[in-house]
Amino acid sequence: MRLVLILTISFCCFIANSLSAQTLESGDIVTKINGIISGLPGEDTDVYVPPGMSESSDWETMLSNLFAGNYSTADTEADALGYDLIEFTDNTNAETYYVLEKTNASTNYWGTYVYNPNACRNELVIQAPHPRKDFNTGKQGIYIFKTIDALFYMLSGTNRCNSMTTSSCDGMTTVCNDMDISEDYPISDLAHVTDAIWQTTTAYIHDNIGGTYFAQLHGFAKGGSDPYVIMSNGTRDTPAPDYLSDLSTELFAVDNTLTFKIGHIDLMWDRLLGFTNTQGRYINSSTDACEDNATMTNGRFMHLEQEKSKLRDDSTGWHKMAMALGATFSEMECGAIAALLPVEWFHFSAEAKEEKVLLTWTTTLEKNNAHFEIERTNTEGTFVQIGRVESQGDSQLPQNYSFEDVPPFGKWNYRLKQVDWDGQFSYSPIRNVEIKSDQLQVWLAGNELKINTSDPSPIRIYDTIGRLIWQGQIQESLDLSHFSKGMFVYFIGDDASYQCGKLLLK
Repeated sequence: MRLVLILTISFCCFIANSLSAQTLESGDIVTKINGIISGLPGEDTDVYVPPGMSESSDWETMLSNLFAGNYSTADTEADALGYDLIEFTDNTNAETYYVLEKTNASTNYWGTYVYNPNACRNELVIQAPHPRKDFNTGKQGIYIFKTIDALFYMLSGTNRCNSMTTSSCDGMTTVCNDMDISEDYPISDLAHVTDAIWQTTTAYIHDNIGGTYFAQLHGFAKGGSDPYVIMSNGTRDTPAPDYLSDLSTELFAVDNTLTFKIGHIDLMWDRLLGFTNTQGRYINSSTDACEDNATMTNGRFMHLEQEKSKLRDDSTGWHKMAMALGATFSEMECGAIAALLPVEWFHFSAEAKEEKVLLTWTTTLEKNNAHFEIERTNTEGTFVQIGRVESQGDSQLPQNYSFEDVPPFGKWNYRLKQVDWDGQFSYSPIRNVEIKSDQLQVWLAGNELKINTSDPSPIRIYDTIGRLIWQGQIQESLDLSHFSKGMFVYFIGDDASYQCGKLLLK
C-alpha cells in the first residue's frame, strides 16, 4: 500500500510539472530589475552568444503574441527560447507588468524586457544598453519606466565588454581596453550590433506600434569643458516635432544648473552623438543599420549621454530625468507630469544633529495628497514606518514640512511615502544619515556584525567552549554568513580596553 501511494504522488507531480503555467510574481518592479542588474555577467567572461536567424524570427512571433495580449501563447514561445514570461504584480502601484527574463538554465543572455500593457505614456520605450558600464543607467531606466508609466523597458543581458568576439558592424570604441586604443565593438555591445534580440525588439516595436519613441540612457565621464548632458537623435538633421529639444528645456526647468550639447543644434560638437548606434540607424531609416550612418531623422530616437553626479548618481537625479521625460511626453490621457505625480519634490534632506535626525522637505505642488509617512531602515535594512505628517492641502505654492527622529547609533536610510486620499502612493528619494557616538555600539543586522565606527578595530570571536574562531580588523561591518549557526562570544579592542558580548546566529 505504501509503495502504491508513493508512485501515485510521483506520477501526479510529474503530470503537474509537465503542464506549462505562466510564472506569477509580485513585489516592486524596481527591486526586481535591480536584482537582475546586480547579477549581470561582467567583462571578458565571454558568455554572450547572439541568436540564430530562426531564434530571432521566433522572438518576433513571441512579441506579436505578447503585444496582442496572448500571454499564455507568448509564455510557451518564450520558454522555447530559454525565457520566462512573468506576470508581475507591483504591490506599490497596483500595476501588472509582463517581464521577459532569462530562465536560470538558459545560456541566452539576450537581455530583460518589461511590458506595461496599461501604460499611460504608451508611446515611450526606455532603453538601458550599458547598465554595468554606464553607472546606474539600468537602475535609472527602470525607475523612469515605472514613475512615468511608460510602455516598455529594455535592459541588456551582460556587460557591454562581455564577449571576446568583435562585431562586423561599422564603428570603433576604446571602452573595453585599458590602453585607450580604438577597436571594433564586441558583439555583446547591444547598442552597436544588429545581430541581437535587442535590435530585433527595437525594430519590432518601431515597425508595429505606431508613434513610439525610444529614450536610450548612457553615461560619460565629464571633462572640464564638457556639458552635463549630450543629446542626439543619431543625425545632424532637425526633426519635426523636435522632442529632444523639448526634453532639454524640461530638464533645465527641473535643474537650471544643467548644461547641454545637442547634436543637431550644436553642429561643431562631435563627441558621444551615437551616430554608430544601430538602433538609432534603424529608427532613422538607414540603408544598412550595421554599416551606414543615417542622414535624416524622424526624431523617434533619443541618445542621452549623462554626467554622473547630477543625473545618474541616485534617485534624486533619476527623478529629474523622469520629470523631464514625463513632461515632454504628456499626452492628453496622461495629463501633465504633476498629475501623474501628485507631489513634486523640490527639496528633501536628512541632517544629523547630535543624537537626533532632522528631516525637512518642501513640495512645489500637491494635488489629492493626504499625508506623508516617514520611513527608516531597520537593522535588517528594510524600510519601516516611524512617523506620519499630515498634508497642508492642495497647493501650487511651496509647502514646508519637518520631522525629528531619535534613532540608535549607526547608519540609516530615510524616505518619505506620499499617500493620496484614494490610497495610491509614491516615494521620495532616499537620504542617508550616520549617527555617531563616542561609545562603541555593536549589533547584528542579518548575517552582518555592525559597529558604529569608521576606524578599524581588532576583533576576536570565540565559540562557547573558548576556541578562537576568527580574528582580524573590523571596520563598520563584518560578514558572518560563512559562520555556522549558534552562539559566539566577541571581544572588540585590545587587552587593555575591550568590549565583549554574545552573538546568536540563527
